[in-house]
Amino acid sequence: MTETVLIRRRDEEGTAGEPFRPAPPTRGIGRAFRYVAGVNETILDWVPEERARYTRLGAIVVNTGLLAALSMTVLLRTVDLSPLLVVPVALIWGFVILSFDGWLVASTHGVLGMAKLRIFIPRLLISVLMGAVIAEPLLLWMFGPAIETEVEDQRDATVRVEESKYKVCNPATGEPATADGCEDYLLNVGGSPQSIRAELSNVESERDALADTTESINDELTRREELARLECNGTKEDGTTGIVGEGPNCFRNRAEADRYRASSNLDEHQATLVALNERIDRLTEAEGDAGTAYAAAVKTAIEGRVDDLRSNREKIGILDEHQALGALADRSAFVFIGSWLLRLLLITIDCLPVLTKLMNRTTTYDTLLTRQLDIDARLHDKHVTEREQRDTGRADVAIQRNEHLVRTRMEEIDEATRKARADREAVLDDQIEALAARLREGG
Repeated sequence: MTETVLIRRRDEEGTAGEPFRPAPPTRGIGRAFRYVAGVNETILDWVPEERARYTRLGAIVVNTGLLAALSMTVLLRTVDLSPLLVVPVALIWGFVILSFDGWLVASTHGVLGMAKLRIFIPRLLISVLMGAVIAEPLLLWMFGPAIETEVEDQRDATVRVEESKYKVCNPATGEPATADGCEDYLLNVGGSPQSIRAELSNVESERDALADTTESINDELTRREELARLECNGTKEDGTTGIVGEGPNCFRNRAEADRYRASSNLDEHQATLVALNERIDRLTEAEGDAGTAYAAAVKTAIEGRVDDLRSNREKIGILDEHQALGALADRSAFVFIGSWLLRLLLITIDCLPVLTKLMNRTTTYDTLLTRQLDIDARLHDKHVTEREQRDTGRADVAIQRNEHLVRTRMEEIDEATRKARADREAVLDDQIEALAARLREGG
């Protein structure tokens, strides 16, 4: 910005012109910037050469306020806030930072010598703190696309883990879950084939036991019938006579085999075994149908839970974005270095108002302001002394007046007392005289 400084001088004819200093005041946006920086225009008029310096300083302060407003706008996009309120809230936050940075700069005007360090260090620390708060939302915004992708990937990974837990804790076979931590992942799905499987196992056990019994009976029956055949054929073996023909032993062995067959209930066992096999076939088919239906029901229930997890995701917040940026930085040195460089740059920009004052030499304006403050202090001391003397004199006069009034009133009271006493004595004398006269007359 260019500001015209009008220099008053004597004209060519030697006539007196306007004084060289102070320079005429200026108007415009430059003055507004200097107002933000807390510059006293009356003093700056004596050094108009420094107007540009302080105009730019004020512009830097305004820039930090705008940066803060932009940062708040970025932050508010991650919260559930009406769009109509975003701009007003951001502007209020920007004004807060603008006013605070303006105070930080204004409070350093007129600081000279080594006092700079004592004054500037705490202000610089405050600026760093505010810069860190302002920089983080802007940093997340600049890495926004990569962060959003990372957040979605992390959420998808979380959903996949949850889906895996549901599958482990709810086997499609209907068997009870054996994994740890399944208490919160059990699904209430009806039609489990587990009951059919248990019934099938019981029937198969019964069938196997009956098959073993039937096999034992058949073996024994076969042995007895073979013994009767050998006896009837005259074959010499252990337990046979070796006599050919249907003799007594032949009939006896055949009768024993028939009695054993009748007493062992072999026919009933074989019929029961057939019935059990048919029942096993039916249960096996039912188990297959129930298993298929149950597996489909479990799959549908798990998909429903997974869909709920995806649909109930909260809006991506600043904590999610910060965590995602940390994950990206852990995997990529470029992101790690770039994020820190950008963060430090934004913090430095917010610290520029104080840094600019700290790095610059002491200006003439600072010297004049310090001198003006000293003069103000001395004038204030004199003014206070004058007010003290004046008020003290008034108080002394008032005290004297009160003392005079008291003395006057006391004298009036004494005079009244003496007069009253004299009047009483005169009355008493008259009474005595009258009494004496009566006594003389009576005597």
